[in-house]
Amino acid sequence: MRRVLIVFVTALLWNGIVVGGGSPKPSAFKNGRWWNGYGYKEGTRYAVGGVLSSKRPAHLDHILDLHGGYVIPPLAEGHNHWLEPSKINDYNACYLADGVYYIRDMGNVPFLVDQFRDKVNLPTSVDWTSAMTPFTGPGAHPVEIIDQFVQFGILPKDWKPDYDAQGEFVVTSEQDIDERFPLLLQQHPSYVKAFLLYSDQYEQSLKDPTKRGNGRGMNPRLLPHLVKLAHAASLRVMVHVYDTADFRNAIAAGADEIVHLPGTGYQAGNSVENFQISAADAEAAAKAHIPVTTTISWLDEMKGEDPSHYKIARDQIVIPNLKLLNTAGVKLLIGSDKFRRNTVPELKVLRSLGIFSDAELLRMDTESTAQATFPARKIGKLQDGYEANFLALDRDPSANLENLSSIFLRIKQGREVFVPGSAISRPSADCTQAAP
Repeated sequence: MRRVLIVFVTALLWNGIVVGGGSPKPSAFKNGRWWNGYGYKEGTRYAVGGVLSSKRPAHLDHILDLHGGYVIPPLAEGHNHWLEPSKINDYNACYLADGVYYIRDMGNVPFLVDQFRDKVNLPTSVDWTSAMTPFTGPGAHPVEIIDQFVQFGILPKDWKPDYDAQGEFVVTSEQDIDERFPLLLQQHPSYVKAFLLYSDQYEQSLKDPTKRGNGRGMNPRLLPHLVKLAHAASLRVMVHVYDTADFRNAIAAGADEIVHLPGTGYQAGNSVENFQISAADAEAAAKAHIPVTTTISWLDEMKGEDPSHYKIARDQIVIPNLKLLNTAGVKLLIGSDKFRRNTVPELKVLRSLGIFSDAELLRMDTESTAQATFPARKIGKLQDGYEANFLALDRDPSANLENLSSIFLRIKQGREVFVPGSAISRPSADCTQAAP
């Protein structure tokens, strides 16, 4: 309660000068414990022009006493999709409440993005970046999701059934890619997204109507050509994978990042072996400097719905794959790919596996994932010259990730960020379920 009162009084004294818009004023944040990636160093930091400094400026407008609070960089969501323009205010509030400032949207629809573009990348919002329209195959993922959004009325009901060049780029040849790639460039994507799903069965799945949607992706033989075009345009290629064949095909094609842990597609009836990578696979990814994003929140759902297969997925696929990648030195990024949620539940699922310490997971997210989201920006560290973006907490999150719930101050580019109490106290992980 004492901390809450201190912050409340401080906010009144600041009187909105650093909350929201306007130029950030030179400020001091004293008596903080500042995270360096491995531990904390007590002291004072300054925010000048929205940038951190350890040197006191000649003039200060504000001095805020953190009273021994634990200060960390903001969290990042390495893989999600913001598909509901009418809910963007809820998403912003939810993410900021949980300390998540950065999001990589791994594929979206220009029709939707145009409706919320002015509500992101603001001092008072999440910083958002996207692959925009992804590349896939005929009747392939994410067509079934687009079907739903058309039925819900979120997307136009008169869109043609394959949604080519509307919600996805459907390609069956290099010529198809050549024709669609300029359309993608017009959308100003931050990277290129391609779908591989059970890619060693591509030809068979085309003939099987039961595989429509989440049972197939694009032809893996086309991926090298897409990579070539993307690299010529200075864009990285992010590949959605489900099984081991997808993982290997992505690496062989020269992909820059794999945005699902192999095993994501596992379900009852699948062969476990098809989702297990080898040490050689992990070493190939490490040699090519290909990061892998985790996206294992689905384990939590499987735990409640199918406990026996949950144990198989956890112990025979997810844990071994993560250990092999970590041992090989593959950079692991944190992302949930869970609609209406953010990275915090993903961190907790990862923590439950017992592979990584809380401090390691915190570093993976606040540093590696943040920097992968906006590689041209100086974020992810609390050092001189980096953006003055940070969270202050009552309790140490590196000792226990549950302490992420104790955020009492959010600073973005030198400004305090206001978050509605309803977002902080919402009763579920769903970002649209704010408490009344």
